[in-house]
Amino acid sequence: MKLYADTPSHRVAQLFADLLTVAWIVGWILFGRLVHELVSALAVPGEKMDDAGTSLSEKLLEAAGRVDDLPLVDDGVAAPFEGAARAADQLRAAGEAQVEAVSTLAIWLAVAVVVVPVLMWLMVYVPLRWRFIRNATSTQRFLEAGSGADLVALRAMSTQPLHRLVKISDDPVRAWREGDADVVAKLAALELKAVGLSAKRLKSPSAR
Repeated sequence: MKLYADTPSHRVAQLFADLLTVAWIVGWILFGRLVHELVSALAVPGEKMDDAGTSLSEKLLEAAGRVDDLPLVDDGVAAPFEGAARAADQLRAAGEAQVEAVSTLAIWLAVAVVVVPVLMWLMVYVPLRWRFIRNATSTQRFLEAGSGADLVALRAMSTQPLHRLVKISDDPVRAWREGDADVVAKLAALELKAVGLSAKRLKSPSAR
């Protein structure tokens, strides 16, 4: 599989684009983590409510138990403590619900912050990168199979814009059929340049 072009300038540009893509992804992941931490900080009041409600409920239930155990004391005396404990439980539940809601929001916000820009970039970059890999690999295989300039020149006539073909010959198809070595070589070189391969490969089909 041909991942990078033969020509130095093209290869450097591809390497830079790949590194930029990695940096783009890592950068947004780090930013997503920061967003998650900032939003998660909003859960602190809920955590305090949860802790306060739990602590208050435990103390009220403990007080209700002690009052209920006192001799000569009506059983109904502990009821207000138990009622207050239930209210504290509601406070704890409210704090717990707030923490859960903030946690869910933090996760989805972080995911959205990362996924949207990364996905938008990859939707543009990956098809372009894959197209180069596919074209360069298939052309390289033609050369390695010993097809030589003829087949590559034929491919140039089917893929290259007409304004580029006419610069080589007014009738490139006819020249190719007649075996015009100069036109065939120029057509093949044009196609190789377009897919990022060196024209030197025409002289050495087995080169990688």
